[in-house]
Amino acid sequence: MRLSEIGEFGLIARVAQGLLTHPGEVVAGAGDDAAVLRLPGPHWLLFTTDMLVEGVHFSLAWATYEQVGYKTVAVNASDIAAMGGWPTHGVISLGLPPRVSVEEVEALYHGLRRAAAEYRLNIVGGDTVASPERLVINFALLGLVEAGLAVLRGGARVGDLICVTGTLGNSAAGLYLCQNPGLAPDGETAAFLYRAHLEPRAKLAAGRLLASAGATAMEDVSDGLARELHNICRASGVGCLVRAKDVPLSSQARELARLAGCDPLEWALSGGEDYELVFTLPEDLFEQAKEELAAIGESCTCIGEIIPPQEGLLLELPDGKRVPLALQGYDHFA
Repeated sequence: MRLSEIGEFGLIARVAQGLLTHPGEVVAGAGDDAAVLRLPGPHWLLFTTDMLVEGVHFSLAWATYEQVGYKTVAVNASDIAAMGGWPTHGVISLGLPPRVSVEEVEALYHGLRRAAAEYRLNIVGGDTVASPERLVINFALLGLVEAGLAVLRGGARVGDLICVTGTLGNSAAGLYLCQNPGLAPDGETAAFLYRAHLEPRAKLAAGRLLASAGATAMEDVSDGLARELHNICRASGVGCLVRAKDVPLSSQARELARLAGCDPLEWALSGGEDYELVFTLPEDLFEQAKEELAAIGESCTCIGEIIPPQEGLLLELPDGKRVPLALQGYDHFA
């Protein structure tokens, strides 16, 4: 069987069996944004890791080493945000090809330090090895969350609202602009979209707030909205209805899409790397959560609701027609 036949999450499901020798210490293991481990005292431990491979997750044709370093920390902090926690300590491992200079490694670490300072975490060690061709970066990060408040992807219930922070599709639009530099949106639009792709921000404050506000399931939008919703619905045993007209799109993404002849909704559904939060919560908690998010400068939009599993995963188009919400978005092996 080829990896492409089962995809990334199918592979994880196959190999994750029988990994736990002390299951009583594990609240959530493989299959969520971060592992959740019991600790003595008032907190649970969060543990996540991400690997970035040159040519797959980033390109040095348009990203600087500093931007790559910043993004390395941010995408891991985003996993902690999706659990409702805060990051504490991380370790960094590098596979360095011979062409990389000392000065470039120093620039990479400048980005790591800048993000670590922004997210108030320590980088406490790691490993460095030679890589034959590509730059490979792996970051492993610990975090904490109050015991009982970790938000897993498997808690959505029928009747919950589906909501997202911010706007979606900006990172995919930024990538499109990197790949097509001849397009000429205005300078502020281009800067906004480049920044969304090259230096994404983890929504830690929003994640903490939503954990306390009653979110029942949550993920960061790393692989595209559609794939994240498939993950939540699969883990929760539910269906979903998403209204295309309500998916929040920035004016900048809309403007680039107009110039490029693209559909910005497709960037939102399948582009990924927005690192906004998609979450579910009971309808009676929505307005209060929205007000609390606004108080910390975060927007929140309801885009649909959780429905019974037999109804499936649906996308309601602007004309009212309902179609299956396709399993699109990033998969390493598809």
